[in-house]
Amino acid sequence: MAIAQDKCVKEQDSILHKLVYKYTDIPPSTVGGMEKLGRTLTKNFKYPPGDADYAGRVIVAFVVEPNGKIDGLRTIKDPSGNKLIFAKQLYKIAAMLKWKPGTCNGKKVPAMFFLPANIDIAEQ
Repeated sequence: MAIAQDKCVKEQDSILHKLVYKYTDIPPSTVGGMEKLGRTLTKNFKYPPGDADYAGRVIVAFVVEPNGKIDGLRTIKDPSGNKLIFAKQLYKIAAMLKWKPGTCNGKKVPAMFFLPANIDIAEQ
C-alpha cells in the first residue's frame, strides 16, 4: 500500500523571516479566478511613453497570507532593470485585488504566488 505524500512544501522566507508554503494543495488565487486577474492586468497595465526598448517578461512574487492580504513583495525579473517600471505596476495591480489564500490539508496558510506578464510594447 502506497503512503500518500503531503504536496505541501514550506521553507523559511528570507524577506518575511517566517515559514512560507512554496507548494500547497490548493494554490492562492484571486477572488473571481485567474480570468479576473487577466482582465484586471489588461485594463490597468500601462506602458510608459519612451520605453519601447523594454520588451520581455516581468515576474513578481509575493506571499498571500491566510487572511488574503499580500506581503513580502519581490521582483524576480523586470526588463527595465533597476527602474522596476513594470514590477511596480504589477504590485499595485495585485494589491487592488482580493485574494483567496492557499490551503494545505484544509488549513489556510501563507503561500508564495508568482505573477508573470509579457511586455510587448510593439503591440500597444
